Amino acid sequence: MRIISGKHKGTRLIAPSDDLIRPTSDRAKEMIFNTLNSILSKKNLKIDDMKVLDFFCGTGSLGIECISRGFKQVCFIDNSKIAIDLTKKNLELIGAQKFAEIYKLDFRKLKSCTFKADIFFLDPPYNKFKVPEILKSIRNAGLISNKSLGIVELSNSTLENESFCLRIIKKKKVSNSLFLFVETK
Repeated sequence: MRIISGKHKGTRLIAPSDDLIRPTSDRAKEMIFNTLNSILSKKNLKIDDMKVLDFFCGTGSLGIECISRGFKQVCFIDNSKIAIDLTKKNLELIGAQKFAEIYKLDFRKLKSCTFKADIFFLDPPYNKFKVPEILKSIRNAGLISNKSLGIVELSNSTLENESFCLRIIKKKKVSNSLFLFVETK
């Protein structure tokens, strides 16, 4: 598990010691950021002005990749102490704590937040939670708004009819994962 591009390219991140946290593979991360760059380019959006939400952050690798690539700020949220500790260690590894807000929170207990994400990553444990319920919670807390871009990672076996309050821009599959590139409505 490494940083793919940007200021900290090639840095190896600290991986979890067990399989309770499922980090996004380097191959999937490369696909995610190539696709995201294409979408942002078509929308004429600049990353250095954008804030990112890494929800169910795990090791923090997606948000840390954003920091390495020059995004303005990243908010990391997970309800696991192990995940939050790993994210903090990985941020310390590259000296990027000043670009991060970190919260140990359960999505069902979110309150109003001042952080407003332009882009969000949503990578909940496969088949454990319903994505519409999570999206409703983070939207009600004010973390995302209309026209926020998102990358939702799901199990390949997820039924397509699990409707989301999103406009799907692209779908990509890597290994056992389905990635939806979306825009909130």
